[in-house]
Amino acid sequence: MNRRSFLSLASGAGAALSVAPVTVVGPWWSGRPTADADLVIYGGGAGGVCAAIKAARMGATATVIEPSPWIGGMLTAAGVSALDGNKYGAGGGIVHEFREALAAHYGGYDNLFTGWISLYGYEPHVGLAILEQMAAPLAEAGRLAIHRETEAEAVTRDGELRVVRVRQRDGTTERHAAGVFVAADEYGDGLAMMGLPYRLGREARDETGEASAPETADLRIQDYTYCATLVRQPGATAPALSDVERAYHARFECSTTEDCSTPDADFLNHGLHDWESFISYAALPNHKVLLNWPHHANDFPAPLAFYEDRFYRQQHLAASRLHTLQFIRYMQTTLGHPEWQIATDEYPTADHLPPIPYLREARRLVNDRVLTTADVTARGDHPRAPFQPRSIAVGDYFLDHHHAEHHLPPDRRLVEDFPDAAPYQIPADVLFPREDDRTLVGEKSIAVTHIVNGSTRLQPPVMLMGQAIGAFAALAAQRNRAPSLGDTPAVQQALIASGVPLYIAYDLTPDHDLFAPVQQLARVGILGPEDPTDIAPDDPVDVPTAARWRRRAIDTGLMQGPVAEPSAGATRGDYLRDLAEALGPEP
Repeated sequence: MNRRSFLSLASGAGAALSVAPVTVVGPWWSGRPTADADLVIYGGGAGGVCAAIKAARMGATATVIEPSPWIGGMLTAAGVSALDGNKYGAGGGIVHEFREALAAHYGGYDNLFTGWISLYGYEPHVGLAILEQMAAPLAEAGRLAIHRETEAEAVTRDGELRVVRVRQRDGTTERHAAGVFVAADEYGDGLAMMGLPYRLGREARDETGEASAPETADLRIQDYTYCATLVRQPGATAPALSDVERAYHARFECSTTEDCSTPDADFLNHGLHDWESFISYAALPNHKVLLNWPHHANDFPAPLAFYEDRFYRQQHLAASRLHTLQFIRYMQTTLGHPEWQIATDEYPTADHLPPIPYLREARRLVNDRVLTTADVTARGDHPRAPFQPRSIAVGDYFLDHHHAEHHLPPDRRLVEDFPDAAPYQIPADVLFPREDDRTLVGEKSIAVTHIVNGSTRLQPPVMLMGQAIGAFAALAAQRNRAPSLGDTPAVQQALIASGVPLYIAYDLTPDHDLFAPVQQLARVGILGPEDPTDIAPDDPVDVPTAARWRRRAIDTGLMQGPVAEPSAGATRGDYLRDLAEALGPEP
């Protein structure tokens, strides 16, 4: 993007950002393009790789274009190797498959619970190996091609094809054409190259109806982080510091109680942790830790130019890498812990930091249907958010935002007060841009508000949405047409069959015999927002609950016979099985 167009975008900060459709002067090829895959995915991150795997498993052909040397995005290449949210039965499909493979590698789930922030901690290179193992048989079968260290330069439309021009590491240019394009990169560059409208930063309150949104839209974008994987090496000595470094390290004061001249939680706007709490926060197997600390540590600001100007982006990334390296030196010197060193056996980089940063926010699709706080918060005393009949994924993480401005002195502080999120469903609508029926949007670029992105950005929801994207694309290829919201019931069936939850039941993992029946009942609204997040199938079914389920079953008009009341002594699981049997196969 040239400076003139960048300044034009920046001047419109209060409104939705958008770019014109990409135009290219001169041909990329002679003649009309032919498809080389059913779908081409820009971004092989957590969502993109799951979309590719799911589509290929359903028989479609997928091409993945990934700018970094690793697939997996935040799971691996960004080093965020502690899964947050969607615990137990809320993490099915490839999330469950990934977690099961981690448990097998480390000798059980107990060996993944190494830090207090997550039940599922692992070394990034192990996560990468698992994803590569998932992809390998599909590549061998000719249904999946992954192009690493490859940047997309432009995306155009040619009839029913979407054509992506890419530049590889050696400087050569190629093109990939497919019937479906998936925008799933870390920054939302694919969204912009398609000319789709997008937002960055915060929407205004009257745009979204969210009471917690500001009165005026602004470009306060969540901080990103260059994470690090550290390993404990007893006997290591502290490095010598220059005066410049000592001055720089002042910005890390109050990251822990070990170095804080004003240990006042109200003044700092966060609680202080001691060293042991800090270092065990995201502990990993094999004496390693994930460094991703939110208080005066390695978070880094993300201005508009970081997204809109790729040259500026590279300069900013270099500065943020240095920032993380300096925080590690601060740990080793001022905090007195030289034994924590950068692990040199994780990443293929000169400084041993991850290949890419952890981006919490990307360009977000502007659409007719946008996920807002009303969709992820409970009404009344319900334990869940409102029912979504077109659910294709679930989430449950709190509305978590990283802004260094949260921790400024009170007179300069950014104050945000978000409601509590409840377990929620993600509707298919947020994946479909209204302007192009052959593009699907994933990762952190779905149609979601800035506030709700604080939850949907987490690894498990992004992976589950990726599977849905893959299913929509594969079904479109089978039917030789564009993906459609009208395919949602068929996609839901395919997702349930592969263990993806469309409704959270924490105590029913995909290997439970009630998983599919409960998901089918929830899909048609027999289970709803009033029902608890644990199904408790062995508990006796109480009269009010049974009456509610029976009434809803009758109201669906889908039951294939009379809906009986539960038999004497029936458990909740017994009655749910009876209802699912009466509902019939694949309603």
